Amino acid sequence: MSYDYQVCPSCGDEFTLSVLHCARCEVALVPPHSIPPEPEPENFPEVDALECVRVGPLPWTRAISDALTQVGVAHRVQPDTRSPAEGGIDPKRFGGEALYGTWVGAEDLEAARAIDQQVFAVFETEAAPESSGAEACPACEARLGQNDLECGECGLVFG
Repeated sequence: MSYDYQVCPSCGDEFTLSVLHCARCEVALVPPHSIPPEPEPENFPEVDALECVRVGPLPWTRAISDALTQVGVAHRVQPDTRSPAEGGIDPKRFGGEALYGTWVGAEDLEAARAIDQQVFAVFETEAAPESSGAEACPACEARLGQNDLECGECGLVFG
Protein backbone atom coordinates (compact mmCIF):
# COMPACT_ATOMS: atom_id res chain seq x y z
CA MET A 1 0.00 0.00 0.00
CA SER A 2 1.38 3.41 -0.98
CA TYR A 3 0.87 6.59 1.06
CA ASP A 4 1.59 10.18 0.12
CA TYR A 5 2.64 11.12 3.65
CA GLN A 6 4.56 9.81 6.68
CA VAL A 7 3.84 10.05 10.38
CA CYS A 8 5.86 10.54 13.52
CA PRO A 9 5.69 7.37 15.65
CA SER A 10 5.98 9.51 18.81
CA CYS A 11 3.49 12.35 18.38
CA GLY A 12 1.46 11.22 15.35
CA ASP A 13 2.05 14.40 13.32
CA GLU A 14 1.86 13.94 9.56
CA PHE A 15 4.60 15.01 7.13
CA THR A 16 5.17 14.97 3.38
CA LEU A 17 7.34 12.22 1.96
CA SER A 18 10.29 14.59 1.55
CA VAL A 19 10.64 15.04 5.32
CA LEU A 20 12.69 12.35 7.06
CA HIS A 21 12.51 13.31 10.76
CA CYS A 22 9.89 14.86 13.02
CA ALA A 23 10.86 18.44 13.80
CA ARG A 24 9.43 18.24 17.31
CA CYS A 25 10.40 14.70 18.39
CA GLU A 26 13.53 14.34 16.24
CA VAL A 27 12.73 10.72 15.34
CA ALA A 28 12.56 9.03 11.95
CA LEU A 29 9.17 9.12 10.26
CA VAL A 30 7.32 5.95 9.29
CA PRO A 31 4.49 4.99 6.92
CA PRO A 32 1.03 5.39 8.52
CA HIS A 33 0.24 1.66 8.39
CA SER A 34 3.22 0.83 10.61
CA ILE A 35 1.71 2.56 13.63
CA PRO A 36 -0.63 0.25 15.55
CA PRO A 37 -4.17 1.56 15.92
CA GLU A 38 -5.15 3.14 19.21
CA PRO A 39 -6.78 0.56 21.46
CA GLU A 40 -10.52 0.87 21.79
CA PRO A 41 -11.45 2.39 25.14
CA GLU A 42 -12.95 0.12 27.70
CA ASN A 43 -16.72 0.12 27.90
CA PHE A 44 -17.04 3.65 29.16
CA PRO A 45 -20.61 4.60 30.14
CA GLU A 46 -22.84 6.76 27.97
CA VAL A 47 -23.33 10.40 28.98
CA ASP A 48 -26.59 9.59 30.77
CA ALA A 49 -24.53 7.83 33.45
CA LEU A 50 -21.77 10.49 33.60
CA GLU A 51 -21.30 14.01 34.97
CA CYS A 52 -20.71 16.96 32.62
CA VAL A 53 -17.55 18.95 33.31
CA ARG A 54 -17.81 21.54 30.52
CA VAL A 55 -19.77 22.33 27.38
CA GLY A 56 -18.25 24.59 24.77
CA PRO A 57 -16.92 24.94 21.23
CA LEU A 58 -14.42 22.41 19.90
CA PRO A 59 -11.20 24.28 20.90
CA TRP A 60 -12.41 24.44 24.52
CA THR A 61 -13.35 20.78 24.42
CA ARG A 62 -9.95 19.80 23.05
CA ALA A 63 -8.20 21.79 25.79
CA ILE A 64 -10.05 20.12 28.66
CA SER A 65 -9.86 16.69 27.00
CA ASP A 66 -6.08 16.99 26.55
CA ALA A 67 -5.65 18.04 30.19
CA LEU A 68 -7.81 15.16 31.46
CA THR A 69 -5.92 12.69 29.26
CA GLN A 70 -2.55 13.91 30.60
CA VAL A 71 -3.55 13.05 34.17
CA GLY A 72 -5.32 9.83 33.23
CA VAL A 73 -8.92 10.84 33.91
CA ALA A 74 -11.23 8.75 31.72
CA HIS A 75 -13.78 10.90 29.95
CA ARG A 76 -16.21 11.01 27.05
CA VAL A 77 -16.42 13.83 24.49
CA GLN A 78 -19.33 14.15 22.12
CA PRO A 79 -21.60 16.79 20.62
CA ASP A 80 -23.93 18.24 23.22
CA THR A 81 -27.45 18.24 21.82
CA ARG A 82 -29.19 18.96 25.11
CA SER A 83 -31.49 21.96 25.26
CA PRO A 84 -30.86 24.62 27.92
CA ALA A 85 -33.81 23.15 29.86
CA GLU A 86 -31.99 19.80 29.90
CA GLY A 87 -28.73 21.35 31.13
CA GLY A 88 -27.24 22.21 27.74
CA ILE A 89 -26.11 25.62 26.53
CA ASP A 90 -27.73 27.70 23.83
CA PRO A 91 -25.35 27.63 20.82
CA LYS A 92 -26.15 31.33 20.21
CA ARG A 93 -23.95 32.03 23.24
CA PHE A 94 -21.00 30.95 21.07
CA GLY A 95 -22.13 32.50 17.79
CA GLY A 96 -24.02 29.38 16.73
CA GLU A 97 -20.96 27.08 16.81
CA ALA A 98 -21.47 23.38 17.42
CA LEU A 99 -21.00 22.63 21.10
CA TYR A 100 -19.35 19.60 22.64
CA GLY A 101 -19.58 18.22 26.14
CA THR A 102 -16.91 16.57 28.23
CA TRP A 103 -18.25 14.01 30.69
CA VAL A 104 -16.57 12.02 33.47
CA GLY A 105 -17.61 9.42 36.01
CA ALA A 106 -18.97 10.74 39.31
CA GLU A 107 -15.85 9.50 41.09
CA ASP A 108 -13.68 11.77 38.89
CA LEU A 109 -15.91 14.85 38.87
CA GLU A 110 -14.11 16.79 41.62
CA ALA A 111 -10.67 16.19 40.05
CA ALA A 112 -12.01 17.02 36.58
CA ARG A 113 -13.50 20.30 37.79
CA ALA A 114 -10.19 21.26 39.40
CA ILE A 115 -8.39 20.53 36.12
CA ASP A 116 -11.04 22.50 34.24
CA GLN A 117 -10.45 25.50 36.51
CA GLN A 118 -6.71 25.30 35.88
CA VAL A 119 -7.15 25.08 32.12
CA PHE A 120 -9.61 27.95 31.88
CA ALA A 121 -8.27 30.18 34.67
CA VAL A 122 -6.52 32.34 32.09
CA PHE A 123 -9.91 33.21 30.61
CA GLU A 124 -11.55 34.28 33.86
CA THR A 125 -12.23 37.98 33.98
CA GLU A 126 -12.79 40.29 36.86
CA ALA A 127 -16.29 41.57 37.46
CA ALA A 128 -17.25 44.64 35.50
CA PRO A 129 -16.68 47.86 37.42
CA GLU A 130 -19.68 49.53 38.96
CA SER A 131 -21.22 52.23 36.85
CA SER A 132 -20.66 55.74 38.11
CA GLY A 133 -23.85 56.99 36.53
CA ALA A 134 -21.91 59.42 34.34
CA GLU A 135 -21.53 57.09 31.37
CA ALA A 136 -21.85 58.31 27.79
CA CYS A 137 -23.34 56.54 24.77
CA PRO A 138 -20.50 55.31 22.54
CA ALA A 139 -22.50 56.23 19.42
CA CYS A 140 -23.75 59.75 20.13
CA GLU A 141 -22.08 60.59 23.48
CA ALA A 142 -25.41 61.38 25.15
CA ARG A 143 -25.38 61.07 28.93
CA LEU A 144 -26.70 57.72 30.17
CA GLY A 145 -28.30 56.75 33.46
CA GLN A 146 -26.76 54.03 35.60
CA ASN A 147 -29.39 51.43 34.62
CA ASP A 148 -30.10 52.49 31.03
CA LEU A 149 -30.27 49.63 28.56
CA GLU A 150 -30.90 51.89 25.58
CA CYS A 151 -29.74 55.37 24.59
CA GLY A 152 -32.61 57.84 24.76
CA GLU A 153 -31.03 60.02 22.07
CA CYS A 154 -30.00 57.64 19.29
CA GLY A 155 -31.73 54.37 20.33
CA LEU A 156 -28.54 52.26 20.60
CA VAL A 157 -29.34 49.16 22.67
CA PHE A 158 -26.78 47.94 25.21
CA GLY A 159 -26.62 44.29 26.16
